[in-house]
Amino acid sequence: MIKNLCFVSLVLILLFSACTTATPDGPNMGNLIPGVGIKEVQLFDTKSDVEKKLGKPKSYTTNPFNKSNTIAQYPEKGLEISYLDDAVGSIVLYSSGRKDGIDWLAYEGSTNEGIWPQSNLKTIKSKLGQPLKELPQAVIYPGLWIRLDKDGQVESFSISIEKVN
Repeated sequence: MIKNLCFVSLVLILLFSACTTATPDGPNMGNLIPGVGIKEVQLFDTKSDVEKKLGKPKSYTTNPFNKSNTIAQYPEKGLEISYLDDAVGSIVLYSSGRKDGIDWLAYEGSTNEGIWPQSNLKTIKSKLGQPLKELPQAVIYPGLWIRLDKDGQVESFSISIEKVN
């Protein structure tokens, strides 16, 4: 009798868990704030502040057209931080996959609406509405550029303060 009761309890717990954890929303809702940053890093943070929070990046690259622009890559976190002089100018959050010879993990955070770099375009539009601008390989919302690959799948999110014309 007790064995049967334990078995039934275990089955009910597993069923309840499966029902409650299945969600189309991204992880860590609220960790990604368009036009502001992410939980770990915000626009205008200094390079030393970012490194205190995230550690040293896998690599730094200097923009050949603008020597005051450097890019720090954290593929294991799904992050790329672009600095202008010493301040964060934009934050790129990647979906998982191989891009430019680097294996990226997806950034593990989403907006209050539950979208994240692993979301599909249909879900993004259903949660955020019509974008300010739609380009062949990007959709633009206030403070959030969503880049698409050649097949129309989400490749990355870019958080910035740039205005759309």
